Amino acid sequence: MSDDWVQAAVAVQKAWTRAFEARDLAALSGLYTDDTAFYGSTATFYSTPEGVRAYFEILPPSYKRSDYAVPHVVRLGDNAMAATGEVTFYREEDDGSTTELPFRMTHVLVRRDGAWKIATHHASPRPKN
Repeated sequence: MSDDWVQAAVAVQKAWTRAFEARDLAALSGLYTDDTAFYGSTATFYSTPEGVRAYFEILPPSYKRSDYAVPHVVRLGDNAMAATGEVTFYREEDDGSTTELPFRMTHVLVRRDGAWKIATHHASPRPKN
């Protein structure tokens, strides 16, 4: 896979992380296509940026940070790729301690008007074994 494609996927992840950690819901939902397919850590499926925003509005503010590993990228066409990898979320507990929550994350990214957007988002807890 070309470094340009991996760098593009990492740039989206960095933008996602900045918006997530700042709880900037407009920036976060703006990273998604108008016809997105979004499964987060709840049972509800979302298919619009407004739905994505609703998901993050109900996510507890105790989720403070996220660290992505460099994803495995599969080119799907001239303007589409799948970026799959691991992300660790950090939740602040009431006693001040931090809990690490390891997840697997897959984003299908499409290039629209020169910008990469998230068309599909799927997150699931990483198995312990």
